[in-house]
Amino acid sequence: MSKDGTGNNSSADELKKRISSIRIALAGNPNSGKTSLFNCLTGASQRVGNWSGVTVDIIEGTSHTGNQPVTITDLPGTYSLSACSPEEQVARDYIFEKMPDVVVDVIDATNLERHLYLTVQLLELGMRPVLALNMWDEVTGKGLVIDVDRLGKLLGVTVIPTNARTGTGLKELVNAAVNQALHPDKEPGSFAVRLPPELEKAVTELEAAICKCIKSKLNTRWLALQLLEYDRQTQSMIENDSCGREIIALRDKLEVDIKKTLGDSSENFITESRYGFIAGAVRETVNETKVNRVEISDRIDSVLTHRFWAYPVFFAFMWLLFQGTFTFGEYPMHWIQALFAWLGDTVTALLPQGTIRSLLVDGVIAGVGGVIVFLPNILILFLGISIMEDTGYMARAAFIMDKVMHRIGLHGKSFIPMLMGLGCTVPAIMAARTLESQKDRIKTILLTPLISCSARLPVFVLFAGALFPHNAGNMVFLFQVIFGFSAFIFMGLLFKHSLFRKTEDYPFVMELPPYRIPTLRSTVIHMWHKTQHYLKKMGGVVLAFSVILWWAGEYPKVPEIEKKYDLQIENVKNNSRLSDTDRELLVKKLENEKHAQRITQTYIGRIGKVIEPIVTPFGTDWRGAVSLVTGLVAKEVVVGSMGVLYAAGEQTAEHDSSLQNKIREAFTPLSGFAFMLFVLLYTPCLVALVTIIRELKNWKWSLFSLGYQLSFAWIAAVSVYQTGRLLGF
Repeated sequence: MSKDGTGNNSSADELKKRISSIRIALAGNPNSGKTSLFNCLTGASQRVGNWSGVTVDIIEGTSHTGNQPVTITDLPGTYSLSACSPEEQVARDYIFEKMPDVVVDVIDATNLERHLYLTVQLLELGMRPVLALNMWDEVTGKGLVIDVDRLGKLLGVTVIPTNARTGTGLKELVNAAVNQALHPDKEPGSFAVRLPPELEKAVTELEAAICKCIKSKLNTRWLALQLLEYDRQTQSMIENDSCGREIIALRDKLEVDIKKTLGDSSENFITESRYGFIAGAVRETVNETKVNRVEISDRIDSVLTHRFWAYPVFFAFMWLLFQGTFTFGEYPMHWIQALFAWLGDTVTALLPQGTIRSLLVDGVIAGVGGVIVFLPNILILFLGISIMEDTGYMARAAFIMDKVMHRIGLHGKSFIPMLMGLGCTVPAIMAARTLESQKDRIKTILLTPLISCSARLPVFVLFAGALFPHNAGNMVFLFQVIFGFSAFIFMGLLFKHSLFRKTEDYPFVMELPPYRIPTLRSTVIHMWHKTQHYLKKMGGVVLAFSVILWWAGEYPKVPEIEKKYDLQIENVKNNSRLSDTDRELLVKKLENEKHAQRITQTYIGRIGKVIEPIVTPFGTDWRGAVSLVTGLVAKEVVVGSMGVLYAAGEQTAEHDSSLQNKIREAFTPLSGFAFMLFVLLYTPCLVALVTIIRELKNWKWSLFSLGYQLSFAWIAAVSVYQTGRLLGF
């Protein structure tokens, strides 16, 4: 830097510009705590799941160094730069093409030998990553002592111990990354692991050939190693060059010579050499103070992953979750119900009878209030799922269900989208991207909507509480877990023996992370994220459809019906020969008849009567039919629609004003059971359908998905209802 004032100002401006444009990429193995680290650095509410494949898309956030913003990118979890799965491909492409200023390699400090493989590849690529030795709190607990300074010198990188759970070391990590971005190496790194002499000679010869005629911003030694590892993407890039065929031919010749000389493939020797270097580095820097220590995770896994006990334990956990969802959610449900009842009474008292009062009371309050009352159940459900994810149990659930998945012709990884479907179908469908086989992806996307998402939960809670009050928790568990999983398995077997007879089988490899106590911050972030999603639906989709349904249920007006019944009601009120009790009952009966006659002449009544024959075979009337149609937009709208259609305009006693009482009047336990079954099996929502179309990228499969779900739902509901009637239920 120049010593005069002008030079200083110019350099300062340049420095400020460089800081403001710094891009940091977070890379690392699945379960290294990378996404938790990203949340701590950026304050984002990105979901954290303690199993492989949670992060599929690239997520960006902003952190600050002083007053300057730094863009931080959370890459999908990857074990290496040799892409084997879609998420690894995304991470590799970003590093190669975007060339971030700094790559922060997030490493599980308790598992250096596995996680340093990606570090070695980044060094071979010519990068100088900053290492975040994450989960540092567990190092001491496992009886490990890591010489951080020595590890940094051996690798030639900056190493920072961090703990994403507590925020330890995060400031130092960002400062180290920014400092490296501001003072990059002038020359690419010359890191290289020691290879057998014969293989080293082949790498040098191949590298020289690449330097001669291939123009690439990537390290030439790295390209030579990738060719000898038969990396498909690198080979495709070389082949597209004018002299690419000669280089590939040279590679093939060298490979033949290596196999003759060394007796094995160059790929195996390269991999062994990397792990050999890593093993040496770990021996030099890590000491274990506790010998023959039995891990707590292993003890727990002896039960939770047992070949017999694992299954009943899993379903016991799920049963407890939904029992708690219904039991503990019942009290705040009554409070919210009372709040909306008071709100409706207040608006009724303040406003004169007319269109505005009817819109607010019978449309907005009845529709939105009927759905928001189930918010406590939703919160408890996601609290349980979040705890199961963050403790590491969800990974075990996927592991133990691998055999079941293979029996229905699916990969073990398909159970991850299946479990995610308990929360929301949309991210569950997107999680199928992690599957290597195209047929597995299609099949998983077709089956995942059968798993009951949280949006269906309000319907099940409403009907179970109304029609099965003594076994409501068990009934919710049956529909939310057992029936959904059973439908998934049944259709999986059917597809296996029909549409997907020949599928390629991939081995199932999943890292089981150690059990961890979830932090309050992680749990709150997760719950708040889902709560926002639910409340946005209340303020958007449900509110809009409640108003539309109210309007369609109010118009067109039929004055003749109003006058006819108003005259009869007036005569009853003036009849002095009737007792007060008889007069009240007769007036109530006439009010209900007036409402029934009036609403059948409205737009919604006419539409409902047209589609009623479709739902009559499983015991549902036109109001249930309209609710199911609106449920195609979002399942929460089903309850909102019922709040409008079953309650609007009816003058009932205060103790008889709840929606559950209306459901009890309109449905029998058998018809209610069939209705719930239809809700479980038909299309989750419009957003899920759009996601299916986008992920499948095939209109035929997308239309098939919609058609088979509707058909399956109708056949199942009709079969149950008609069989129940024959048996006298």
